Amino acid sequence: MLKGVIISNISNLYIVEAEGKNYECNARGKFKNIDITPVVGDRVNIEVLDNDKNTAVISEILQRDNYIKRPKLANLNKLILVVSAKQPKPDLLMLDKQLAFAEFLSLDVIIVINKIDLEKDEKIEELQKIYTDIGYKVIITNAKIGQGVDKLHEELLNCISAFSGNSGVRKI
Repeated sequence: MLKGVIISNISNLYIVEAEGKNYECNARGKFKNIDITPVVGDRVNIEVLDNDKNTAVISEILQRDNYIKRPKLANLNKLILVVSAKQPKPDLLMLDKQLAFAEFLSLDVIIVINKIDLEKDEKIEELQKIYTDIGYKVIITNAKIGQGVDKLHEELLNCISAFSGNSGVRKI
């Protein structure tokens, strides 16, 4: 039996990362009987069926630290909130609501301001200052050319993270 983390779920086919390999898994039927569904972020035990084909079955879902119903995610460490500098206009009310939700769940938050090529530096610095002054980490990016993406990537290592932002912000 191996311990792993569910990193993807498409039509009840789960991809579980365990010991540096990705396994295609189905969940045991017993989960339906106890009314629990595996979700991305769940820490699980798997039984390998075929090492050559990297197939396995999820035999146990371990205790969750947290759970979000929509979208269904578990055991998050960080929430990456993405806003665009312009096009679409930054929705700061939505951002503030997401920050409140993240605080409720005791999640670390990183705010990403993307599309910086479309706005004046002064406006971006002003937006960044609002959130750094109250204690949030803010990363400035231009995903189109990869600017700032390495810094964000470093923040994502060794944790379970989710991205959120309104449509059109170009979540990286």
